[in-house]
Order: sequence, then C-alpha cells, then structure tokens
Amino acid sequence: MERLPKEHTKSERLAVTVRDAIISGELAPGRLYSAQELGERFGASRTPVREALLKLADAGLVRIERNRGARILTSNDQDINEVFTLRLLLEPPAAGLAAQRQDFPVTDLDSALADMRAHQDDREAFFAADRAFHEVILRASGNRRLVAFVTGLRDAISLQGRRTVPGGRSPLEILAEHEAIAEAIRAGEREVATRAMRVHLLNTADLLLAGDHDNLREWLS
Repeated sequence: MERLPKEHTKSERLAVTVRDAIISGELAPGRLYSAQELGERFGASRTPVREALLKLADAGLVRIERNRGARILTSNDQDINEVFTLRLLLEPPAAGLAAQRQDFPVTDLDSALADMRAHQDDREAFFAADRAFHEVILRASGNRRLVAFVTGLRDAISLQGRRTVPGGRSPLEILAEHEAIAEAIRAGEREVATRAMRVHLLNTADLLLAGDHDNLREWLS
C-alpha cells in the first residue's frame, strides 16, 4: 500500500495509518486488537476499520479472527523466502527497463538517495527513503499493478526488516547498494542495473535469513 491522497476512501487512508502503526511498533506483534479498540485509537467508525483490516489481511500484516478482531502478524523464514523470490523475479528486470528509458525521472531517484544520506541516524526516515527509491524504479516501468504488488510484498515483511537490517548492515552499506543501482540506471546500462538490483535484494535476504536462502540464488543465473 502506498501513501494515499485525500480523494481516496477513508478505509484506504486508515489502512495506511494502521500499517504505519504496525511498522513503527505502536501496534504490538502478536497482539489481538478489536475493531472497536482500533476505531477509538484512530478516530474511525467500525465499518472503515473493518474494511482497512481486510486490506491489511490481504497484505499479510494481520489475521482476522472472527468476532474477536485482528491479530498483528510477524514474518517467518518461509514468508521472507517467498517475498524475496517474487521480488527477485520482478525488481531486477524493472531496474533494467528503467536504465533504458530516456525519460526516466532521475531527479526523483536522486531525491530518494539524498533523503537516505540525510537520515542515516533516523531509522524510520531512512527506510521511508529506501521505499521511495524502489518505488521510483517500479513506477518507471509504467505498470501500476507492479508498484502495488511489490509494495504489498514489502509491507508483508516490513516489520521483520526494520527489526533486523539496522543491526546487520550499516546505513552506509545499504546506501552504497542503492547508489550502484542508481549509477547503472543513469548510465543506461541495463544489464548492470539488473545485476545491481539482484545483488541488493540477495544481500538483504541473506541478512534476514541468516544466509539460509539457497533457493533464491538460482535467480542470479
């Protein structure tokens, strides 16, 4: 799910708000929240709360428990493997296509990188800039469904990523991988951009799975 403009429905905006609360830890992993409790917390009636929770359930962030509410989920190794297998299928080719576009929005990519550099000591802002970087490349594909799909994949394990990545790789290391992708796109080097994105995704998966992701390595071939 992306951040949404005001013209979108209340349930869509609420889904983004609740998602962000899950990612930030405001809503505790494993805890069950009733629709009434969430409505009171976020100032919404039960109907948009229920609709928002259904969207979050589709994204794999909560599990709906009938007549009880929604339980905040955490990611396991199988979830992470599945998500990165799909991202490896989708994002490297998107980076390669981006490198071929004459009208690629380089300024948007550079802006995301600048935000990453500026917020290396602010975990949430750093990851927001990271997300923006990837979304610029995905949007350049011209496929809106691709943007929404990959955003959903990221959301499904975003809590796991925030808990693990800062302790395993420094922001400078993460930034360097993004800069390599951006440099290849600016130079119009399709194969290099594709490879740089694959390396970045595999490095992230390696960290989250403690190196146990042999089933992903086949996507490098």
